[in-house]
Amino acid sequence: MLKRTLFFESPGHLALADRQLSFSLRGGEGDPVRKTVPIEDIGIVVIENRQITLSVALIQALIANNAVTVFCDDKHLPAAYCLAAAGNATASRVIRAQLSATEAMKNRLWKLTAAAKIRNQAQVLLRRGKTGAARLERLAGQVKNGDPDNTEGVAARFYFSEVTDRSGFSRSPEGEMPNAALNYGYAVIRAAIARALVGSGLLCAAGIHHHNQYDPLCLADDIMEPYRAFIDEEVFGSPEAFFGDEITREMKRRLLAVLTADVMICGMKRPLQNAMSYTTASLARCFLKEGSEIDYPEFPQWQTSSPHSVPIR
Repeated sequence: MLKRTLFFESPGHLALADRQLSFSLRGGEGDPVRKTVPIEDIGIVVIENRQITLSVALIQALIANNAVTVFCDDKHLPAAYCLAAAGNATASRVIRAQLSATEAMKNRLWKLTAAAKIRNQAQVLLRRGKTGAARLERLAGQVKNGDPDNTEGVAARFYFSEVTDRSGFSRSPEGEMPNAALNYGYAVIRAAIARALVGSGLLCAAGIHHHNQYDPLCLADDIMEPYRAFIDEEVFGSPEAFFGDEITREMKRRLLAVLTADVMICGMKRPLQNAMSYTTASLARCFLKEGSEIDYPEFPQWQTSSPHSVPIR
């Protein structure tokens, strides 16, 4: 089942009522406008306005449903996540296997991840009619265990120099548009991947490549890498929609809708958000030594991206 992504940018109160998320809009005349969504239908909740309040009962219900709540900062960018500590009945078994994984295993898993990222970047170039896709395909085949040569970094620098028509563009978190749109989209992907990892019984803090004592989502930062290209496709494939001085409501809607876009995984077409569960389940099998490959999504053949409907309250 495809879970819903909800975005709240207007002042109001979020509460739990009859196993449903209830949002009461503030600031209007007369009685507050109240909207409800069944808890079991929710995958991600994005909260942007500082004048939104939440009940503890709602937070507990969202956690029990393995939904992730994303809180934005004063720049309207995702800054914090609230998600379950464990979302799988066999989490302790999976986490023990994850923590006991050898460096050789983690290096091999990172090779698979980096190569999948580069191949998806090659597809973005190919779909945009850009040169350089063949070079990225070659680089994907050259990634070694642990990527000691930083082939992933070399590919990323080349990719961003080729993917856009905008002269002088440089990929930087602090750079001008469309960097802010990329930051927003990547943060949404990170939250959705973290949710899927928890659902597969994995520990987000223990990465296979990223290691930072201040980062509680190292594994999410690893596994999201091949998924970044789907945000890139939306942003660079629709340059007229991601132009300006700051990120807009329409940009956010389009970026959130990427979670519902169709991708190919395990030979099947699935929404991106559902593909994440295939990826994290395959990773858990690798740690348990019940499998040897991570299933990552690819773009459907020659299908262009299109925005899907995402409710913004």
